[in-house]
Order: sequence, then C-alpha cells, then structure tokens
Amino acid sequence: MRLFLAFFTLAFALMAEGTPDGEWSWKMSSPFGELNARAVMKSEGGKLTGTFWMSETRKLEIENGTVDGDKIKFTLKRDRPSGGSMTYEMSGTVKGDEIEGSANAVEMSATNKWSATRKKN
Repeated sequence: MRLFLAFFTLAFALMAEGTPDGEWSWKMSSPFGELNARAVMKSEGGKLTGTFWMSETRKLEIENGTVDGDKIKFTLKRDRPSGGSMTYEMSGTVKGDEIEGSANAVEMSATNKWSATRKKN
C-alpha cells in the first residue's frame, strides 16, 4: 500500500509539472522596465483561470484562458492611470517548472517577452 501511495504521489507531481497549475513568479520586460507579479493559475477541461497580483492591492484576472497540451493563451486587461484600459494577449509554453511566452499589447501593437517560474512548496 505504501508503495502504491508513493507511486501515485510521484505520478501526480510529474503530471502537475507539465501543466500551468500552481503559483508562479512572473516577469515581463516592457518599455517602462521589468514588470513582476505573483500568478496563480488553474487548468480544467481546456480552460485556464487565475489571477496575477501586480501588488497586494492590484490584481488582474485571467480572461479567455485556454490550455492545449503545453500551450496556454489568455488575456489580461489593466486600467491605465490616465484612464481607459490596456489589453494584453498572452501566450506561452509550459516546460516543467518554467513558462516562456510573449505578450501582445493590443493598443500599442507591441510584443514583449515574458517568463514564469513555478514556486515550490
């Protein structure tokens, strides 16, 4: 029984590594400097949900999130200090405990690279 539980726990941990599920340290380069966030993502049935905390009081919710194998896509919208909003179309590839991706800033026609590292418990 112990061997079965150990095998099941290991198998579950390995499966989780290939998914975006979990907490991530996220960073993206931008014309205004590097942006950092704590991201928590969950996938279920091809859908991706989650939250990006840019600070303790500023959070962005994942919208239109999808998962297809190791590929993820989602939209983040943020309010601009001067009014209006900015939409980012995000895509990335999960590689174990890392994600590499790009963000298309729709209103600016600009693309930025981003990456994330899974936080370990």
